[in-house]
Amino acid sequence: MIRAAIVGGSGYIGGELIRLLSMHPEVEIVAVTSREHAGKKIHKVHPNLRGLDLRFTNDYNFDADVIFLAVPHGTSMKIINEFLGSAKIIDLSADFRLRRELYEEYYGTHEKPELIEKFVYGLPELHREEIRKAELVANPGCNATAVILALYPFRDVTNEAIVDLKVSSSAGGRRENIPSIHPERSNVVRVYKPFKHRHEAEVIQETGIKAMFTIHSVDLVRGLLATSYFRFSGSERDILRKLLIYKDEPFIRLVTDKGGLQRYPDPKYVIGSNFVDIGFAYDSENERAIVFSALDNLIKGGAGQAVQNMNIMFGLDETLGLDQYPLYPV
Repeated sequence: MIRAAIVGGSGYIGGELIRLLSMHPEVEIVAVTSREHAGKKIHKVHPNLRGLDLRFTNDYNFDADVIFLAVPHGTSMKIINEFLGSAKIIDLSADFRLRRELYEEYYGTHEKPELIEKFVYGLPELHREEIRKAELVANPGCNATAVILALYPFRDVTNEAIVDLKVSSSAGGRRENIPSIHPERSNVVRVYKPFKHRHEAEVIQETGIKAMFTIHSVDLVRGLLATSYFRFSGSERDILRKLLIYKDEPFIRLVTDKGGLQRYPDPKYVIGSNFVDIGFAYDSENERAIVFSALDNLIKGGAGQAVQNMNIMFGLDETLGLDQYPLYPV
């Protein structure tokens, strides 16, 4: 059995890590840390996990094979020396996702720049073989995952894209603030970040495409939809040919139906799963490709992708513990 520890288990991503790993046939959870909730039963913070015999701890003195760092951005680099060399590490923050120059442009000064090159960017569809040999993996951001997978097949035909993102409230984490309370968040389509969102940096790094995001907060609890626009000379068939690089990927589903409930990707149909749904349209009059990508920000955009990376790092079938279909209706 793989002994797993979750550092920072009180947030939404931490809760999903606990849920997924507790059901994983090859994993034993040996520790879940939280400074604020140390000593409490897990279900006091994550009520859906009632019946799970685990408590939060504030003790880092655990024996684990893999450590998930589910802490806020900027925290992993402060605490990582506590864990280096003791186990494989999967960091779910932004601290080690980017080359130093990109990190400093989008986030500021990095406290551990000497460690950045030791981390593998944990997007299995692009870096599966590097992840397989890695000791340190940086889990991608949720928005970045959706956009990178949409644009990567077109990196040889465009260097610029406009991306409209509709994101759910859970993407902002479990912090308390006025814009996130129900009376303020309900029924909104609120422009959250009109330009230079931090996840743009990951797209530049992984695809070479300058993707300019506009982020909208919408009335969803979880899930996101990215709509990516770029110049493309060709046809719908040519777009499909490009996207067929994913035909053997276990967690990418191409949506090409012309009828039914789902003609294009919609986050509603991926909730609770590790799937990314990708679809497209082609505006021939303006020679513009439109690629849609939908995922659950807490699963493929977070905890599920981290578990997928763990499976690869330990030589397991990468779908193990993640092979459930989405919930419906939600």
